[in-house]
Amino acid sequence: MKPSEFKVVKAKKGFLLLPGFRAITWKGIVYCKNNKDVELINTDDSINSDFESHESIHIRQAECTKDSWFIFYSLYLWQWLCNFVLFIYGLLIPYKFIAFELEAVANEANHDYAMHGAVYQWKKFNRLSLKQKCRFAKDYKSKKRIMRFSTYVKEFIVPSLECVI
Repeated sequence: MKPSEFKVVKAKKGFLLLPGFRAITWKGIVYCKNNKDVELINTDDSINSDFESHESIHIRQAECTKDSWFIFYSLYLWQWLCNFVLFIYGLLIPYKFIAFELEAVANEANHDYAMHGAVYQWKKFNRLSLKQKCRFAKDYKSKKRIMRFSTYVKEFIVPSLECVI
């Protein structure tokens, strides 16, 4: 099934999720670590949480990559590999700085974004150089006790893109 064919996000219980990960979206199905998240997504057909919004954005991003799961996951993996050096700032940092994740985090509070948003901002985030990502990762590491990553993205990374790119 192509990404464009998913109109409603559905969730299932996932058993092989790595520590630090709440869920993974695989071919349009959100595999969640706990049953509460499965219920949260499956309760009705509207997006009613930042978590569900975030996962919906990933489905639309896959649609934006030539409507291909293969291309989406290939780009996702490539970006993670390119971010590998960011491990020096924390185990999850290479994942957090994947362009697809940055877009989803930046827009997850807007529950209409996945259905009505552009869902191609990941291309802007993809323009961040490794040097810029290292600077942001180092800065975030110093602030993470007082600031959630989503807040950091909205207050520091997004404004820098609007000024420079």
